[in-house]
Amino acid sequence: MLPSGKLYTSNLNGLKKINFAATKLMITRSEINIEGVAMYQALAPSQDLFQFSLDGRKEEADFAWWPKYEERFAAELQFDRKLEALRQVYRMLLEGSHVVLICFCHDHRYCHRRLVGEFFAPYGVKAEELNPVLIEQMKLF
Repeated sequence: MLPSGKLYTSNLNGLKKINFAATKLMITRSEINIEGVAMYQALAPSQDLFQFSLDGRKEEADFAWWPKYEERFAAELQFDRKLEALRQVYRMLLEGSHVVLICFCHDHRYCHRRLVGEFFAPYGVKAEELNPVLIEQMKLF
């Protein structure tokens, strides 16, 4: 049976686009209180991996560090705590709930929320980004 709920990813700006009933999960390391949004820190990167991403962003504007980040985060998703959180999200989707995974990153292409969303693809779930970075927005004038 495929889930009837839909999975979305977004940064905080994308929350404005949610005009439907959804379970909103903040998947960041830092706690933040936003009405109607539940903290789900189990799906955040480890402190070590988070620091790796901060260092990479400072040192390499071309995101050369990103493939290593993806590899390390995929390994982290196999930890018991993260697997249980992923199972919980999948159960929500099976029950028909729409779920939005939220973090702070501006560019979803270089963000763990995209990787968490893609985790569900083999299970018949395609995550949709609510606030995609458009190539036109990234061009320097």
